[in-house]
Amino acid sequence: MRGTAEFIFTGDELLRGDTINTNQAYLGEGLLDVGVFPTHALTVTDDREAIAAAIGTALERRPDVLLISGGLGPTEDDLTREAVGDALGRSLVHREDLLDQIRARFAQLGIPMGDSNRKQALIPDGSTPMPFSGTAPGFWLIEGDTLLAALPGVPRELRQMWTDTLRPLVLTHLRGHENDETGVVVRRLRVHGMGESTLAEVLRDIPWRGSGVDVGTRAALDGITVILRAQPDPAARIRLARMEEQIRDILGTKIYGTGDDDLAAVVGSLLRDRGLTVATAESCTGGLLAKRLTDTPGSSDYFVGGVVAYSDALKTSLLGVDPALLAAHGSVSQEVARAMVEGVRDRLGADCALSTTGIAGPGGGHPDKPVGLVYVGAAIGAQVQVRRFTLFRTRDEIRERTAQAAFDILRRGLLDPLDK
Repeated sequence: MRGTAEFIFTGDELLRGDTINTNQAYLGEGLLDVGVFPTHALTVTDDREAIAAAIGTALERRPDVLLISGGLGPTEDDLTREAVGDALGRSLVHREDLLDQIRARFAQLGIPMGDSNRKQALIPDGSTPMPFSGTAPGFWLIEGDTLLAALPGVPRELRQMWTDTLRPLVLTHLRGHENDETGVVVRRLRVHGMGESTLAEVLRDIPWRGSGVDVGTRAALDGITVILRAQPDPAARIRLARMEEQIRDILGTKIYGTGDDDLAAVVGSLLRDRGLTVATAESCTGGLLAKRLTDTPGSSDYFVGGVVAYSDALKTSLLGVDPALLAAHGSVSQEVARAMVEGVRDRLGADCALSTTGIAGPGGGHPDKPVGLVYVGAAIGAQVQVRRFTLFRTRDEIRERTAQAAFDILRRGLLDPLDK
């Protein structure tokens, strides 16, 4: 790492928990990728004095980069501009060019611009506005040795501003010229099918410490990402490539993609490459498999359709599940998951199929079949397998993890026959 950074996030909604702060994770990872290590992050209430004090305290530590997110809107509690001015002893100046851009944005959206939006054309003296995608201009300035930048709190707007403007600015500030080669070389390996603690044990046996390659992990609902970072010089690139090869050799097919690859999209690509189609039969996931598959443009090449059969009656009438099977084993069972996947495969005429049935909670469980019990069926032609899972956490998380498990079973089956 060649620099340090600090974050200040403003907003009562963040402190109350009404809004989850996803911006910190996004900016933190973005800064690491250009060689900047975040050392502090603070969330501050919508109070002008509190924000200004936080800015002053951060600047005393002289970070290379100080990012402030939120408080750039038109309302009375949007106070970042004023707080930056107070902390730096700079007055706010009206920028008519900014006001023209804000007017144009409202006209483009077909929404009348209110008088309150005029304050968004005010920025601290000596600062430079950043192009915006919403209606909140950001700005940046240099204070001492620190690049200070104010970004909107809306994640979509913040991310575009980071990508289009701020990332190059950070590189320029730290290295003196805009050149991505002065950042950090990053590889991300997307993993499914093992827990984070198990993966940590695997990585512990790889001699990456002191190699010039940093290795870390990030766990999420869609699996674990192994992140490798190294400086961009030729020798470091070679070490990173060797480290990646070692990890790939160990994890094998547990790696389903790289970068930001989505598992459902990876499955779609495998189906398209093999000229195969897929159908879905869903109970507990309520259409999530179909939704994930069709999130990818061009999914009509391989996705024929799906059936959400939540009730036993629809499992019988739409998927052909034998009522006697339901009576003997219950809808949440290996036998019913198999009947569902075979039924949707045959009735929709697909080459492959997936089925889900389970108890997503928070109620409905009992000792024999607790909340989180899920069965996933997968068919590739005549080959069928059913996997049993016991998942935890919230209803939404159980459903998301079920979908991810289903796609991974199909992915592995497409790479190797299911009966191996």
